[in-house]
Amino acid sequence: MDLLYKYTLYFFIYAFLGWCCETIYCSIGNRKVTNRGFLNGPICPIYGLGALTVVFMLKGYTGDIVVIFTMGLVMTSALEYATGTILEFLFHSTWWDYSNRMFNINGRVCLKNSILFGIMSILLMEIIHPIVVNIVDTINPIFMYLIVTVLMIYLITDISITLNALSKLHYKLDRLEEIIEDLSNIDIQVKLERFTEENLSKSLNNLRHKDEKIKSKSNEIYNKILNVKEKSKVQKRLLKAFPNMNHKNKNKGLKYLKQILKDKTK
Repeated sequence: MDLLYKYTLYFFIYAFLGWCCETIYCSIGNRKVTNRGFLNGPICPIYGLGALTVVFMLKGYTGDIVVIFTMGLVMTSALEYATGTILEFLFHSTWWDYSNRMFNINGRVCLKNSILFGIMSILLMEIIHPIVVNIVDTINPIFMYLIVTVLMIYLITDISITLNALSKLHYKLDRLEEIIEDLSNIDIQVKLERFTEENLSKSLNNLRHKDEKIKSKSNEIYNKILNVKEKSKVQKRLLKAFPNMNHKNKNKGLKYLKQILKDKTK
């Protein structure tokens, strides 16, 4: 049981360190602070799982950096590919896309990232994990149980909040599909450079004077727009964290949703 709690704590430590690395890397690239990760808090579970996989599978190869680099590269890349595939299946969305990078596989993994994962595997096995083990071994068992319990409750809560936000995101995409169809039915072509509440309101107002039927329909569309525009910090964070996210069936709606959520119109 003690070993289970230790490895669970390892998972959270590496999930946090992975979040730090990912956030710093993306923030430098975006030239602004970017909370990178599927969850809201400072945890990237894929890094925690990847680190534990490397530790379990390569613990007998300490000191052999060639094997650690090669196997670490292969295992972590396979994990990233599998994670991308699972997320795409569950949410009908691609969360990252490396298609524009050289030597990529279906846009889910690329050589550049894989090499970085291999280097990180060496650092993990040769430097980081021994330090983490020494630190965790000094923690009082009762205190460790408390820490792990709190962290597990936090993780479950964060996952629940994120899944709820994704459910609402899907609902908004459905409403956007309806808005696009409604606009086409009253001869408003959805080719606006900025698909925002302000621009759509201007277009609708120009039609309201024509007849009562169009006026009623435009009011209905406007109410749907307000429903879609309802702010969600979690949704906005996810869209910022994964700017290359694409939806399999509703990518046009996703593009417009990003514009609406960025709109500062009150």
